[in-house]
Amino acid sequence: MKLYKVCLSGILAFAALNANSQALYQTAIIKSAFEKGTRAVNGKPGANYWQNKADYKIKMNFDPQTKVLSGEETITYFNNSPDALSRLIIRLYPDFYKKGIERNTQIDPKDENEGVVIDFLKINEEQISDLQNNKKAARYGTNLMVTPATAVAAKSENTLVIKWHYTVNTGSQQRTGAIDATSYFIAYSFPRLSVYDDINGWDTWSYKGTQEFYNDFGNYEVEVTAPKNFIVWATGELQNGYENLSTTVTERLKLAATTNKTVHVIDSTDYKKNNVFSANPTGSWKFKATNVSDFAFALSDHYLWDASSVLADSVTKRRVMVNTTYNKIHHDYFEVQDIANKSVELMSHVYPAVPFPFPQITVVDGTDQMEYPMMVNDNPSPNRKYAVQLTTHEIFHSYFPFYMGINETQYAWMDEGWASIGETVLSALLGEPEDEGIYSKTRYEKVSGTDLDVPLITNTKNYDGFAYVTNSYGKGALSYHVLRDMLGDKLFFKALHQYMNDWNGKHPTPYDYFNSINNTTGKNLNWFWKPWFFEWVYPDLAVQNVSVDTKGQTSIVIENKGGLPVPIHLVIKLENGKEVVKHFTAESWATGNTEFVAKGFFDAKVKSVTIGDEFTPDKIRDNNKWEAGQVTKQGSLK
Repeated sequence: MKLYKVCLSGILAFAALNANSQALYQTAIIKSAFEKGTRAVNGKPGANYWQNKADYKIKMNFDPQTKVLSGEETITYFNNSPDALSRLIIRLYPDFYKKGIERNTQIDPKDENEGVVIDFLKINEEQISDLQNNKKAARYGTNLMVTPATAVAAKSENTLVIKWHYTVNTGSQQRTGAIDATSYFIAYSFPRLSVYDDINGWDTWSYKGTQEFYNDFGNYEVEVTAPKNFIVWATGELQNGYENLSTTVTERLKLAATTNKTVHVIDSTDYKKNNVFSANPTGSWKFKATNVSDFAFALSDHYLWDASSVLADSVTKRRVMVNTTYNKIHHDYFEVQDIANKSVELMSHVYPAVPFPFPQITVVDGTDQMEYPMMVNDNPSPNRKYAVQLTTHEIFHSYFPFYMGINETQYAWMDEGWASIGETVLSALLGEPEDEGIYSKTRYEKVSGTDLDVPLITNTKNYDGFAYVTNSYGKGALSYHVLRDMLGDKLFFKALHQYMNDWNGKHPTPYDYFNSINNTTGKNLNWFWKPWFFEWVYPDLAVQNVSVDTKGQTSIVIENKGGLPVPIHLVIKLENGKEVVKHFTAESWATGNTEFVAKGFFDAKVKSVTIGDEFTPDKIRDNNKWEAGQVTKQGSLK
């Protein structure tokens, strides 16, 4: 039995040519970037591409009794842009908990505080002493805008020194804060330079709680001081573990660095045996990280610690340390180390099949579901399925947005969509497939075709709630799934790897993604990008009619009622009990056609035809099945 799609006539071929030649809508600032040569039409960074950078040397002190985190930092800021900067924008993300700040999520009133207190600020040789003078310094939202007496010159290296302190939240854990009485996950803690890029200039967005982050890359040397009976885990590689950890613990870490089997670095008996710390711990933990976009840390005086390692790069033989630290009362975490280890291995060699980009990853038993460079803050899981799907999702973010410097504040689907499809692929390989095919597919089906179903190209800053979650996760992931299905694995991974290689450590826009895939595949996929990212369309395929001609050939007419190009998956049942399954990719709609005809010869009459599978969204299910004897579109019985 063979089922084949109908050949396209000259009219449809002309339509295809016309559709493929249509350029994608571009904003004025995107057009300007192409004109200036900072971006190239082949999807690569342009000949004139530039990117600013900030290196951080930070000393922080955290007192779990008072909850006060204080710090002193020196920032070396490289203004690589062609522009003199008359102002600098400094991010103060902890101001999310400041009284009177605008938020789009609720917090416990007890966590409201005075925000970040700047004790000292110096830019190059100028000390900014009067932070109440709006001509010199102005705070709005979570930003501090500073106007130095002398503009920061183009192509210059600059030094900022900042001393600061604030009170860490103990409730309302919005990606950061207390886990229990003596355990904390602390993120977004230090003042940092906002991004100044070739697209928008300064990123002036104020963090409100939903939309996530956009940071430049840089090198970090951070020293975190805590009480001497606390362990600190953080972004980067620990430089002085021997000063704080016992010989027993350091030897176990050395073993973990050579094996993919779980090593209990600190088990439930080690604290009782006083076997955790060195004889004279300093309480200061030093970390170093290169070319990362953020720094986060966790600390506890009772968490257990498991570790192992993964061969991430078969060529260089580079291994990646995988760590899990958790409360012993959370039994689900007993398996998280193994899940995390296998996840890193699968990411390195199967999907996305790029060697894990960082020297280590630490999964912390926390209060949220959030990613940071080399760190994950994951709440306890009710079952293994939840643990697998959560762990794979958050670790996958190591690629998007931390390997690729994505502006996830503005285009969340460029990182959350990838993490969602990564979760879908990897969870199934770990024996826990998604219940609905792809994470958030059902949610997308509910939103699709409504006024909440905004085109993906819409700036994520401009919408919230159900629309934000649906677009960022489900619809974004589905677009990547449909693309892979259409291109096939060989071409898909070739294009994905080229895109990732070209934009590693840089700031891609959606247009760089579209152009990169077009260029590497040698296909003009604008017909695909337009409906998926720019248009108000939705997924709805219908089995319109089934008929048999005089030669015994069956024609199955599928109508794309919603306009979104999705795959066609047919289950054809014959009267002799046989079942035929046939799959056509989204390229079936490449010409802009709204009907698709599949033809074939069968050894028995068709009893029923059903369209759809667990991976393909469909807004209206009532029109997905045809049965012999039903009234057809023309009103006759077949």
